[in-house]
Amino acid sequence: MNLRYFIFLIATLFPVFSIAQDVEMDTLKKSNPKKKKQSLLSLMEYETIMPVTLHGNISNLLEDKFNQINRSGSFSFSDRLGKKITLPVRFETRGKTRLVRCEIPPVMIYFDKKVLKEQRIKDYPKLKVVMPCALDSLSKDLLHRELLIYKLYALVSDFHLRVQATELVCLDSMGQDTTHVFPAFFIESDKEFRKRKEMEELSEYNIMWSDLDSEQAQITALFQYMISNTDWKIDHKHNLKYFRNDPQSPLILVPYDFDFSGFVNAPYAKPNPDYQQTDVRQRIYLGTKDKFLMKAIQSFKEKEIEILKMVDDYPYLSDDSKTDIKIFLAPFFQCLKSKRARRKAFSKK
Repeated sequence: MNLRYFIFLIATLFPVFSIAQDVEMDTLKKSNPKKKKQSLLSLMEYETIMPVTLHGNISNLLEDKFNQINRSGSFSFSDRLGKKITLPVRFETRGKTRLVRCEIPPVMIYFDKKVLKEQRIKDYPKLKVVMPCALDSLSKDLLHRELLIYKLYALVSDFHLRVQATELVCLDSMGQDTTHVFPAFFIESDKEFRKRKEMEELSEYNIMWSDLDSEQAQITALFQYMISNTDWKIDHKHNLKYFRNDPQSPLILVPYDFDFSGFVNAPYAKPNPDYQQTDVRQRIYLGTKDKFLMKAIQSFKEKEIEILKMVDDYPYLSDDSKTDIKIFLAPFFQCLKSKRARRKAFSKK
């Protein structure tokens, strides 16, 4: 073959081979995309109630609940493709009132950051677990009432903590013939909420209403009034988280822990003496009357049907429990529709 012709042939065909190779590589990348990182909550949210196994010294956790030390174990569940995910964890009891009053303590689970990274799971290494107070039907009902409150708050506010119901199977690692199965739910961590909403968290105390996004704060205050919850305080940062878009932005309130509300009506919940409350189902408005209050009231009036439908459709409460909740909510919506009742309920501040 003529050398000059050979060189011409190579120069002509090489770009074609190169383009074909690039096309092939692009096709391979598209058919084998890099696994996108997800959080543990996101991996579990395809199930209404996600079965999860916690393996560790469970008997010690229950018997020595006031000893809030880390215990080692493992946490496992299956993702939506059926792949089993098993992670080493540390866990400990947490809480105040429920730790003292309940047979089953609430729990905090800690994950290893390095293992999360290896399994391409987002780096949110803490998971708060809300447990039933005991293993009776009433405790299960109260747990699901509180879980429903988180879902209702998500209906009225974009700034809410995500929750995930679980059937928590606790296997004892000490060789005892003990397997505990608890209804429970996980709550989104501060870090995950912060990243999801692209906000920063503020940990200061002595916050005033004037520091807040008033429109959003009215939604929070009116929601707390709806469920008859007085177990929160802005200046004490009690059962509230504060977030903002930047240092110049007003603060967004994100509430949590609703077990002292009249909506839940837990036996251990007591009236709040700070507000001369005589019964946990006595509603007391803890917001400030400003120009955004009527806007929040109108928003709740418009969402009445959705709120009541969510109660009706919630599958893990008995009909009697749903009826009780709807009877409890009725005076709230009646109040919003009456100018006289509104003046009486919201004129204190």
